[in-house]
Amino acid sequence: MGFKQYLRWEYSVHLDETYSIEEWEKDHPGKMYYDLHINTIEAHERAVPTFKQYLGTGGMKILESGCGTGRWISYFEKLGNRGFGVDDSRGPLQQARRHDPEMNLCRADALKTPYLDNSFDGAFSSYVAEHFEEGPEVLFREIHRVLKPDGLFFVVVPYNNTFRRFVVNPILMGLWKYWQWKGQGLGFTEFRYSREDMDGFLRRTNFEVVEVRPDDYYPPWAKGLYCDLCDLGCFFAYEPKPPYEFGSFGRTVAALIRSVGIWHSCGGIFYVARAKK
Repeated sequence: MGFKQYLRWEYSVHLDETYSIEEWEKDHPGKMYYDLHINTIEAHERAVPTFKQYLGTGGMKILESGCGTGRWISYFEKLGNRGFGVDDSRGPLQQARRHDPEMNLCRADALKTPYLDNSFDGAFSSYVAEHFEEGPEVLFREIHRVLKPDGLFFVVVPYNNTFRRFVVNPILMGLWKYWQWKGQGLGFTEFRYSREDMDGFLRRTNFEVVEVRPDDYYPPWAKGLYCDLCDLGCFFAYEPKPPYEFGSFGRTVAALIRSVGIWHSCGGIFYVARAKK
């Protein structure tokens, strides 16, 4: 079931509450905070054309499972939809409420939400499902429950792409052995899934796949390769600075890797599915 990812224990143990206020937020209070996020989404996210295709006519009720500070909710609402968000982390929800007290947010377990059956026209889950060590099917069943018949499910998980399978994963496994040899702890952080994995999860939870696309940023940003560098860097106390852009040498390397096709290095795999009921 996918590639099971571990990092240094001290990195993994606090992943649920890692949010901190960024310096730029002080200059973008209130709705300006979300305006900047929407501009960033539209400039960099490959998922934008997909959302415009399926949600662009507006009038839909959309749930984001694992909403963080609500940046995608704000984007869905810009498209004319009504957004709702659920997350179990206090920090990002508090930040969201500071900027927009009227945003429909709920602090709850994504595996057992307070919403009624058949409540939503669509649901979105981005880089959340991979964090459940027992697999994503419990989450998918909960999302299926709250979706209306034929409701749309947009789900993104880390993709076990070619570069990861043949370069990053073997290096990580070697680092795990070295770390354990040193007597240091490791902690589970996520799975990286293949298309076969995801096809099976969705089929078993009564979703019909509509289409599948790679998820990443448009160059010069690089979501997948940047995250790979961060994962390797945690073993060397090296933390590249955000945003997801490399220096001139890194951009050249990233361009060479991407030149063989986006599927070989993209950060995630993005599914559009329908709830069969």
